[in-house]
Amino acid sequence: MIRVVSIVLTLLLASVLPPHTAMAEEYQLNIQDELRIRVLRWDGDRNAFTVLDGVSGDYRVSTDGILSLPLIGSLSAQGQTAPALARQIEFEIERKLGISPAPRVGVEVTGHQPVFVLGEVTSPGSFAYRPGLTAQQALALAGGLVRLQPASAGAFAQDTMRLGGEVRSLAAEIDALQAERTRLLADLQDLENASVSSSKPIRPRPRGIEGDILDATQKAREAQGERLRDLQTVLREQIDRMSEQIKLRSKQIERTSAELADVNALKERGLTVNTRVSALTTALNDLESKRLQLEIARLTARQQLNRAERDTLALTDDARARTLEQLNRVDRDLARLDIRLATAEALRAQAVASGLAVPDPLAESLTEYRVTRVVDGTAVSLEFAPTDNLAPGDTIEISRVSGLPTNSQ
Repeated sequence: MIRVVSIVLTLLLASVLPPHTAMAEEYQLNIQDELRIRVLRWDGDRNAFTVLDGVSGDYRVSTDGILSLPLIGSLSAQGQTAPALARQIEFEIERKLGISPAPRVGVEVTGHQPVFVLGEVTSPGSFAYRPGLTAQQALALAGGLVRLQPASAGAFAQDTMRLGGEVRSLAAEIDALQAERTRLLADLQDLENASVSSSKPIRPRPRGIEGDILDATQKAREAQGERLRDLQTVLREQIDRMSEQIKLRSKQIERTSAELADVNALKERGLTVNTRVSALTTALNDLESKRLQLEIARLTARQQLNRAERDTLALTDDARARTLEQLNRVDRDLARLDIRLATAEALRAQAVASGLAVPDPLAESLTEYRVTRVVDGTAVSLEFAPTDNLAPGDTIEISRVSGLPTNSQ
């Protein structure tokens, strides 16, 4: 019997809610969404369906994404679909109100925050949102792009070409500097990873000539570092060998000194000749001279080893300092060129819009969609494609931008 009642309730809710409710099932609820909630339960005594007025009604999702219902309390609604929220309400009614079996709940989205369309459109303003609304459809709602006033193609062709050429030249310089900046950042990250273990995400490596420059720079630096490491290995081996030789000479000096002392004692008693004493004295002096030479050579090798170790450390530090200096120079140039490019594009757009210049014949006109969306209380700027879906409350700014020259394809 309960199963039959559940089926009947489902059919009844489907007849009460409008047909477009099914389209909203995949839509994820957002803040400020307006909801109509209907709660139906089977009354066995009256043998009829009744509406649970204590919960049924029209509601709005708060700016915190919370839906507050009487008798039930607060529920998290943002990010849920309407059917999922309905199931949650059914569960809470059964758990908190003790109604069993749980009544069936229908959730209908009756309103959304509008979307706001700005920029180079015919009729900027706010427009009603519907699920699945794309950036291109928002442009259509705003009447399409502003139509530029016609101008004489011959009267201002020179100014048009000059402005267009300046824009393209600045854009090319900026692209080159951006590629150089990508190379410097990739090189800087490699230098940081070489000195300390880092969990930073790997930066993309540049392509083309900048990629070749980066590879050549890193290979040259690695080769220099390898030579310094090889030199350190050789010097350490030399120091070890000379230390062993010094120990051997010291033992020989110790034995010769003892033998010379014994011979001197025999000489004092007249048991040996002076030539024996002289020979031992000469041999002792020679051993001490050789040990001194080995100690000087070992000291020199240690100095060379310290210098090689310092050069190895300085190799990374000096490269990092040079890279940071170049990066600083590139950032300054980019900031300067960005200002010049923005100024040139604004002048050209103003001239074209006012009819003082014709559109650049060497450049394609593209439409740019940029959306400002509030995410976790913070406004985030997003670049949209024409078919990307908007969300309630989005502000979309539409503008014309210059594409690549048509003859460069």
